[in-house]
Amino acid sequence: MSPDPCVPSPSTGDDQSEGDGNTRPTTPPRAPNFLLRVLTAAVGLPVLFAVVWIGDPLVPIAVAIIAVAAALEFYFLVGMRWRSPGTLIGLALAAPLLVEAAFFGEIMQPVIAVSLAALCLAVLSLKGTRPSRFVDPIMWGGIGAYLITWPLAHFVLLRDLAQGRDWVFYTFITVFAADTGAYFVGKAVGQHKLAPRISPNKTMEGAGGGVAAAAILGTLAHYVMDLPGALAPIAALSVIIALVSMAGDLVESYLKRRVGAKESGKLLPGHGGLLDRLDSVVFTVPLVYYYVA
Repeated sequence: MSPDPCVPSPSTGDDQSEGDGNTRPTTPPRAPNFLLRVLTAAVGLPVLFAVVWIGDPLVPIAVAIIAVAAALEFYFLVGMRWRSPGTLIGLALAAPLLVEAAFFGEIMQPVIAVSLAALCLAVLSLKGTRPSRFVDPIMWGGIGAYLITWPLAHFVLLRDLAQGRDWVFYTFITVFAADTGAYFVGKAVGQHKLAPRISPNKTMEGAGGGVAAAAILGTLAHYVMDLPGALAPIAALSVIIALVSMAGDLVESYLKRRVGAKESGKLLPGHGGLLDRLDSVVFTVPLVYYYVA
């Protein structure tokens, strides 16, 4: 294990996708890569819209596929393989979560899932830098199950609620607004670094722009879709969604930087891996579900 007991050893290079915090200019994306991003989005977004619109049985199937793929991506990112004990343990822990959400309409209580994830992290931290062939796989498997599969399984539960389809779309719109607002405001006026050691390109001004955009567009989407609830609490919820989505983005950026990875994977051409696209939304879905439920 590396000096940081919670992650494998970093590579000697920086994560170029996040920038290095110095004055070195970043090169713009090449045209073929940009075209791949556009084509992937052009195919993926209509499919995502159709799955959410139709609901059962497509949503549980899609969530199960995405959750397993994202968990595997996480395990590969931290240095495990297909048949590694940690990977198998993580998938074994994840399966009941997905089955419970799909067939019983319920899932492990948040306090239990968060406590188990925290326990896994604590064990990895307290045991120091000495690797263990027995302890480490169990802990990494638990982290993947309870910090990736558990929150993603809430897509099924949220979609099954009254007006669940609209609540899912509200969540997507709010997260997209936060990401887009943060990007453009940060590019335009960003000066003060938000987390320079984790993601040097992110700024406090950009974060503020993302929060403002989420509050405005999230509240507007709630009003247009005629969802229940007063506008003031929904505006507050939209702000919290923006903050949680940014936190998820920073967590994934930290992990990639520590392991020396530019992207979490290669599954989505032009975009990287699933975690590169899900990092902003993965923790917001349970937030919205427990607010509505």
